[in-house]
Amino acid sequence: MIHITFENDLELNLSPDLPPKSLLQISLEHNIPHVHACGGNARCSTCRVLVLEGLSHLSPRNEQESLLAKRKGFPEEVRLACQSKVLGDVNVRRLVIDDSDLALAGTFSQEISGNEKSVAILFSDIRRFTSFSESHLPYDVIHILNRYFFQMGEKVLKYEGAIDKYIGDGLMAIFGLQDDDSLKANLAAIQCGLEMQEELRSVNHYLKKHFHTDFEIGIGINYGNAILGQLGHPLKMSFTAIGDSVNSASRIESTTKKAGSSLLVSQTVFDIAKNCIRKGRTFETKLKGKQGNHRLYEILGLADGVLPENMEFARFKIWDLIDLQETGTWLQLGAHAASIFSPENEWLGLDASIRFPSIANEERNKRLKPKLEKLVELWEKCFSGKKAEASSPSSLSDLIAYSACIAVEKAGGPKIPISFGRKDSQVENRRMILPNDTTNLEEILDYYSKLGFDLRETVALLGSHTLGWHKNGSFTETPYIFNNDYYKDLLKDGGKKMLDADRALLSSEDSRRIVLEYALNEQKFLNDFKAVFAKFLQGQKE
Repeated sequence: MIHITFENDLELNLSPDLPPKSLLQISLEHNIPHVHACGGNARCSTCRVLVLEGLSHLSPRNEQESLLAKRKGFPEEVRLACQSKVLGDVNVRRLVIDDSDLALAGTFSQEISGNEKSVAILFSDIRRFTSFSESHLPYDVIHILNRYFFQMGEKVLKYEGAIDKYIGDGLMAIFGLQDDDSLKANLAAIQCGLEMQEELRSVNHYLKKHFHTDFEIGIGINYGNAILGQLGHPLKMSFTAIGDSVNSASRIESTTKKAGSSLLVSQTVFDIAKNCIRKGRTFETKLKGKQGNHRLYEILGLADGVLPENMEFARFKIWDLIDLQETGTWLQLGAHAASIFSPENEWLGLDASIRFPSIANEERNKRLKPKLEKLVELWEKCFSGKKAEASSPSSLSDLIAYSACIAVEKAGGPKIPISFGRKDSQVENRRMILPNDTTNLEEILDYYSKLGFDLRETVALLGSHTLGWHKNGSFTETPYIFNNDYYKDLLKDGGKKMLDADRALLSSEDSRRIVLEYALNEQKFLNDFKAVFAKFLQGQKE
């Protein structure tokens, strides 16, 4: 007999000689009130169950369930009851039980939901901030906090961390979400913490000048398993990490004041990164809410000779070159550099021809030239003449492409996939040809078709105008934030602040439909833009 347990509901036995049935069929036949809003057709997730035992005794996910599970971020032990046929003993628990569960059922997204992962957690806090807030005007307090969080948050993002939350004057960040490299995650958190201390000097220079005060901060870092997922009310959910390792990181930060140290890490962090750091003092202390003594280490800096990987080195250098207010200019540099054609009007793409005076000195590249010169200097100083590697920029073209991608990311946009190996042109007979600013959509589409882009790709690529400025002003009200406001503004007022080429997207039903789709679904736009922009910057490869 096949033994099936619906935990908290029913246990039953079925004959193995009967044709296999789905978990949903079995539960409904035995009067279990199993929610199935779509009728059991894999068009919702309300029938999902958590498999406690016997996952291998269920039929594998079919295409429908796999697509839904990927979209919702379900781990392998969460299955749709309607698609899971029982092949042997199994123990499951329904996950949607009542009206509150039903309300939550549609809230899951592509973010990780209920996943456990080892990550580095950083907590920072401003010491004696309460006295500062009590002695200054509310507006000044908010202004200073926002300025502080912006400058510190830049360091988190530079090292590919995720800003989890702000807690009063405190900040929590997570490192290592992208991969399972524990050393990389911990070094990223440590480097972030060290640069936050350096950035504090800039914050304090401003504070002393305008408020006759300064800040001290404490930073604590721990590494360990955390539960990652979306938490909160369905209308106000946010991605976060919870668990004992998170609590310990907070306790470590609280210990910095008593220890008279700015940056402390746990034993786990030290064991992983000890060959890459310069250690200061060591402390044996109790942590609030934890049993026994815990050894904490003061971090003074990175060990001599410790350098990031080639790709990370390029990222860090470029990140520091780009100011948030100029992200649109850096993106435009990448776009202009990729708009290179041969004398026969064949699109060649990004080949660094923009460095030649005949193109660099064009009036339309006037604002871009100083950024290009910074990249040329970086290339000659740090990369030129080195052995080409897949993980390192091998040309000025690579640096231009990478800077455009980082500009998008720094403005809050998607992380554009980047590979290296582009070739720099050695001949100066090429031209930069940009699309005409016209209301003729067919002319615009004809230009982008020469680059290999269809209608949807063209509409997505023009979404880059959500950042930056044109000759008469900004395209949107949020020129420093990469979002879908470009499409919203097009529909709201017909693109009054924009160019003729932008307004042309409203001139046909097909293009207008895509504009509406992107205006309503920002994630769809970000995904499509990520793909088309990577294609646009591909250039000529070795």
